[in-house]
Amino acid sequence: MSVAAPEPTRILLVEDNVRHAGLMRDEIESELPAASVLVATSVGQAREILAAERFDLCILDFQLPDGDGLEILRAIRAEAREEAVVLVTTSTSPEVAVEAMKIGAEDYIVKEEGYVSILPFVVREVLERVRMRAAHAVLERRLARAEHLASLNTLMAGIAHNLNNPLTTVRTFLELLPERYESDPEFRTEYYALVLAELKRIGALIQSMMQAVAVPLAGGEEPWSMPELVRELEGYVRASASGKGISCVVQAEEELPLVLAGREAVKQALIILLDNAVGFSPEGGAVELSVHGSRGPGGETWLALEVSDRGPGVAEEHRGKIFEPFFSTRAGGLGIGLFVAQCVARAHGGSLEVRAREPRGSVFALTLPGV
Repeated sequence: MSVAAPEPTRILLVEDNVRHAGLMRDEIESELPAASVLVATSVGQAREILAAERFDLCILDFQLPDGDGLEILRAIRAEAREEAVVLVTTSTSPEVAVEAMKIGAEDYIVKEEGYVSILPFVVREVLERVRMRAAHAVLERRLARAEHLASLNTLMAGIAHNLNNPLTTVRTFLELLPERYESDPEFRTEYYALVLAELKRIGALIQSMMQAVAVPLAGGEEPWSMPELVRELEGYVRASASGKGISCVVQAEEELPLVLAGREAVKQALIILLDNAVGFSPEGGAVELSVHGSRGPGGETWLALEVSDRGPGVAEEHRGKIFEPFFSTRAGGLGIGLFVAQCVARAHGGSLEVRAREPRGSVFALTLPGV
C-alpha cells in the first residue's frame, strides 16, 4: 500500500537581497525537505502574493525597498491570518525585534555571521510550536465539548427534579376540579392562581433548558469586532436599568483583538451578566462594563470583559456554587443564567469567574481568546 506524501510546508520569504534570498531558500529546503519557499522582494509584492495565497510561515526582512517587515506583519495580524511570522533584523535594532514580538511574531533572527545556517532550525522550531499549539487547541475544544455535555446531563436531571413539584400542583388541581369548582370559591381563586404561577414556572424552566442546550460549541463565523457588540449592549442595559435609576459605565480599549467565538452566544452571556448586575444593584447604583485585550506568554491574544455592580456581592461560601444549575441567591431566581454564561465561555475556549468588588459588589470576568 502506498503512503501519501506529506503536505508541503509553504513558506513566504520576503527579502530584497536576491543573493541572500537564494541562500536562505536553499538552506531551508535542504534542511526541511517538505518545505516549499516562495520569494518576494518588496512589501508590495508580498502583499500581492498574500492576497492570493496562504502560507504556513512568513519570513520577513525588516528593511525593504518600499517599507519594512513590520508593515507586513501588522497587515497579517489585522486580517486575522494564521501564518506564523519570523522577522529577520539587524543586530543594531533590538527594539525592532521587541516590537515584532508584541505585534505577534513567533520569533526573530538577527542578521549576523552564520544566520543563514541557523535559520532552518528556527523555522523548524516555530512550525513545531505552532503545530503543538493547534493540537492543544483541538484538545481544549474536545474537553470543552465533554464538559458541556456533562453539564447538560446535570441540567436535565435538575430540570426533571424542579418540574416535579409544579406538575404535582397542576395534577392535584385537575383531579379536584370536578367536585370542588362549584362549591369552593377559595379553590376557584387561590388554587387557580397558584396553578397559573406554577405553569409559568414550568415555562421558564423549559425556556432556560432550551437556552442552555442552544449554546454553540464553536464559533463557525468570521472574526468580528467586540466594540460593536459593546455598543449594542450599552443601549440595552441603559434601557433595562433606567427604572431603578442605575447608571451604565462602559470602558473599552480602542484597539482590541478580533473574536472568533459565536457572536450571538457571547451576546447572550453578556446580557445574562448585565441583567444579573442590574438585578442586584441598589437604586441609584451603577453597572460597569469594561473590555481590554492582553497577550499571553505564547503570543496568543485574549479579551477580558468585566461586568461590575455595587450590590451585596457573592458570599465567599457561594462562589464555588454560583455557576451550578439551579443555584440562586435571588428570590424567585431559577439559577440557570450564570450556568449558561459559563457554558458559553468554556465552549469557546474561555472562562467565567467571579470575585469581590471593593468596597462592595461583584465583578464577573468573562475571558475569551482573540485572533
